[in-house]
Amino acid sequence: MSMQLETIKNLLQISLTFNTSFITHSFAIGEEDGLHVKCLRDPFVLEITCSKTQQREYYVSVDQAAEVIYERIYANN
Repeated sequence: MSMQLETIKNLLQISLTFNTSFITHSFAIGEEDGLHVKCLRDPFVLEITCSKTQQREYYVSVDQAAEVIYERIYANN
């Protein structure tokens, strides 16, 4: 079963809503890579870290961050 874009958006919104709880979401990309997402407290920014390269990207838009995650998850399919 594949994860829908709307589901990713909902998960990211939870991170923003409860940003003081240190919620981190992990998304697998193939067998050897993944993305880790958390919300930075001030300002409300979503930080996406690639586990393989440790490269970090920052997004203020849930929609934009969700689309990036969705595209990376399904890029090889």
